[in-house]
Amino acid sequence: MPAADSGKVADLEMVIDAVDQTDTPVGQITRALVFREHANFRVSHVLIFNSKGELLLQQLAFTRNRNPGAWGSSVASYLFSSEGYLDAAKRRVHEELGISGFSLLTLGKTQMLDDGCLKFITVFQSLHEGPFHFDPSLINQVKFMKLRDIESAMHGGSMIFTPTFQRVLDFYLSPRNER
Repeated sequence: MPAADSGKVADLEMVIDAVDQTDTPVGQITRALVFREHANFRVSHVLIFNSKGELLLQQLAFTRNRNPGAWGSSVASYLFSSEGYLDAAKRRVHEELGISGFSLLTLGKTQMLDDGCLKFITVFQSLHEGPFHFDPSLINQVKFMKLRDIESAMHGGSMIFTPTFQRVLDFYLSPRNER
């Protein structure tokens, strides 16, 4: 179900922290320049499950600059400059899916290379049944899927997933003692 107005800052104008190899802020940069300048940066990803244990996926709009039409985490967010991972996750869940009254469990932190940049990713988990209200200019659709079906689609190539979601899912599925 589409959202009326999320009130968010235009994505590419967003000012975020550039960070060093240890995730310590070393300056500020706009999202538009991150990949051009090869700046390391931070994101939050939220995995929302329903009471059946199914994971909510979002399919990015086909008009998106990066990964158009690909499936990804329930919610993903760049952090505003000086914003914490948890605050960014809470903000973006409300902006992207139009829900409130949810809690977030921190699962841990991982990282990956993304077009020459080191991306630090803190992963959160939540439980929600919906309904969800999203902006169709950003999100084509959302749907719940069983983890085994997501893994089958990923390995079989029947769905295209963002590289970051693939990293997040691997992190989520890894044994707890490796996080």
